[in-house]
Formats: sequence, structure tokens, C-alpha cells
Amino acid sequence: MGTSKSSVAVLVDVKFVFPLALLALSASAIADSIDDYVKSEMKRLDIPEVTIGIVKDGRLVRSQAYGFSDPKAKVAGRIDDVFEVGSITKQFTALGTLMLVESGRVDLEDSIAKFLPDIPDSWANVKVRNLLNQNSGLPEYALVNGIGLLDTFDRKKFMETISKQPVDFQPGEAWAYSNTNYALLGWIIEKVTGEPYIKFMKENVLNPLGMTHSSFAEHGVDVPGLPKGFIKQGRRTVPCPRGGASIKADGALMTTLADMVKWDAALSDRRLLSRKSYQLLWSPGRLNNGRTRSYGMGWFLNMPGTGEYEGHGGNDAGYSAGISRFPGKHLSVFMFCNLYPVGGEVMTKAIAELYDPSLKMRPLKETTDPNPARTERVKLAIGCMATGKADDTILEPEMSAPLKTSRVVKLGVGPWAQIAKIDRIAFAGARAQGSDTWLTYSVTAQNKKYILMVLWSNQNKLAQGSVYPAPEK
Repeated sequence: MGTSKSSVAVLVDVKFVFPLALLALSASAIADSIDDYVKSEMKRLDIPEVTIGIVKDGRLVRSQAYGFSDPKAKVAGRIDDVFEVGSITKQFTALGTLMLVESGRVDLEDSIAKFLPDIPDSWANVKVRNLLNQNSGLPEYALVNGIGLLDTFDRKKFMETISKQPVDFQPGEAWAYSNTNYALLGWIIEKVTGEPYIKFMKENVLNPLGMTHSSFAEHGVDVPGLPKGFIKQGRRTVPCPRGGASIKADGALMTTLADMVKWDAALSDRRLLSRKSYQLLWSPGRLNNGRTRSYGMGWFLNMPGTGEYEGHGGNDAGYSAGISRFPGKHLSVFMFCNLYPVGGEVMTKAIAELYDPSLKMRPLKETTDPNPARTERVKLAIGCMATGKADDTILEPEMSAPLKTSRVVKLGVGPWAQIAKIDRIAFAGARAQGSDTWLTYSVTAQNKKYILMVLWSNQNKLAQGSVYPAPEK
């Protein structure tokens, strides 16, 4: 566990004892704040078990398991428990796809029809790059009856069912997260390599990285060390049946904290891929109009003007997870739990900020609004986003297109709902980006404060936007 306090006192000069004591108190305060946060979230969300890990400068500096892997039997959670990590699987699939791009067997500009002859004609213009960057416009299969997380189905049933759904928008017109994209990437890997996705990933990614405790979920197969999974049902937390595991490439990875630390090290060392390919992984995807969105290939990225960041959350039947990497700080945080759904990436970001307070967003400095009329239009655009109204007169196509699909009815409008009723909005800055402008506002809605960042186009319309809880002063 390290050097004891008594041995430290012997080894150091007296004048350094007080600073060391301060450091110890500081480390203890950080540990306590992280403990308090994790325990409060477990209580608030009724999470049975949470495991966290913090890597700093390439070393695992903290690992801890909280709660119970089996609450009824009072089986305590363990650091080496296995968790299903849901959509974190996508970063592995993206890396595997780029391995095939590097070998010349796949081109990012290839139509997916080259590899998937059973797709509907309406998908023929979708490119491999569109799948990776989540801007294909393909519908979300997990929202379709019969091919959801708990359903058991094969590729034939998947294609017959999903092909009946209309596309959300044309490839590259907008950005909208869809598990369908990565399901198809798994089948492209199988077509190109001539072997099952699981076999390719184990032999070319997991085994070379020493991730020997990682595997992919199989329907009806028990996994030693896997905690019992739970799901929220109203206000109750109840046992969740195992997922169907019918699709592997979008969310079937099962892994441990130790193996994810190996994954993090491989990313830092740029193993398995060239630096050029890693740059692709972590570069914002570009839309047809030239604008980019802060999603790379299997990774959510930083918003413009914020620090370097790579992260993702994951949810599967009974389980949730998160990973947040801050390369400039040489800091990575992992979180796993046995409850669905939990915002794993939200938790890893919060833990990172507790570990390193410099990562927290700074309070905004409000200033005189140079264009009050523009701000009034921003408020109107926010109202459209918060109510799901696809108003093309105030929203650019990349914002209005997803609102015209059934996904809004089933998934809602996300963070925009928080600021549906604005009590106060104050200008806090502007920065040009090409012909567009990033605007920052301080917003109060229902007695809560938020930071609003919007990309305002030269057509006087909303082109992008994000809502964040305002930091405490």
C-alpha cells in the first residue's frame, strides 16, 4: 500500500514534515469528496454496486468497489467484478474498423452496400465514415419492437425489421446517435475478415492488449464474477433479465477495471493503430455543410473552447458504465455499476473534477449583450429544441432534421428540456468559427442555473448547442 507514516517521518527532514502533512490532508479531502459523491449517487439512484478507477500519469492511483453485487445475498462488490459496458464497446469496434482501413481492405468512403448486400436501397449512399461518426441518418434499431436490448434475434430478422423504418435524414445532413451504425460495422468486419466479430476482436484487439478477463456477452451464458443486474421500474430498483446479446459490435463487451486500465494504456501509447488513425478516432465528424460535431469514432469529444477530452457512456440491460479521458492532464476515470440506466460518463466526469478541480468549468462573466435581438431569436430556438418543434425558419437542417423523426417521441429532447422555461438569460461571450459564431449564455430555468453554448449561423439560425449545469461559485 506504500510507505507508512512512521517511516516517512524518519526519512524526511523536519522542515518537510508540515508540507507532507498538508499533502496527506489534501489527498484525504479528495478521497472523502469522491466517496461522498459516489455514495450520494448510489443512494439517490438506488444503485446496488459501483466500481471506480482513476489513472493518473499511467498509474492506477485509486480503485474501489462500493455496495453489493448481489444485495439480497449481501455479496459485497469486488474490484475484479466483471461488468457489461454497453456502448463503450463502440470504441473497440471503431478501432477494429480502422485496423481494416490501415490494411487497405476498407476505405472510409466506401458505400456500406459494398459489404452489406442485404441493406435496403435507401441506405446505399451511407459510407463507412458515416457509420463511425454517427451521421448516417439510419434509424435507431433499439427503439423498434422485436429487436431491442432484451430481444433475441438474428441478422435476417434485424434487416427485415429495421429496413421497414424510414431513414432519419440523408447521410451527413445531421448528427444523431444510432446503435444501428455500429451493429453494421460489426457485420462489415465479419464480411471483410471472413470470421465472426468476436473472434476478430479477441485475436486482434483484446488478446494483444492482455485484456484476458474481457469477452462478449452471449445469450444464456453465465459469466463468473458478473454482478446481478438491475433496472429502474418507476421508483423501484428490480432485477433485470439478461440482455439478448443479439448484436455484439455496438454494446456487448464485458470487462473488468483492470482490463480497462490496459485499454487506457494502449490508447495513450497509440498501440495497434498508427498515430494518423488515432487522430481520426478523436477528430470531430464533419457534416456535408462543413460543420463538425463533437463526436469522433466511438468517442464523445470536447466542445470548442474547452480542454482536450475523450469519453463515452454505456448502458446495457442491467448495467451501466462510463469512461472519461483528459489527455492534457494524463488523467482517466472509469465507472461501472449494475443498474440500468445510469449516466456513467456524467459520473466519471464528476469524479475527475473532484480529483482535479482545475477541470471544472469556471463561472461565467456576464457582459453587455451586443445584439439583444439575436438573443431573443436564440430563446425562440431553445423553445423549439425543448419542445421538439422542427422549425426550419430558426433551426439549421442539422438541428431540425432529427426533430422530424420518431426518435424524439421515444427518446425526448434530452438536456434541452431542462431549459424549456427560461427565467433569465444573460450574454457571456462570443467567438467566431468560420462564418458562424459560438455564443455563450448564463441561463436560469426553474431556479437552476446553466451554461448554454450555441453555434449561431450566418443565416441567423441555431446550428449546434449544448447545455451544462453552471458551476458553483
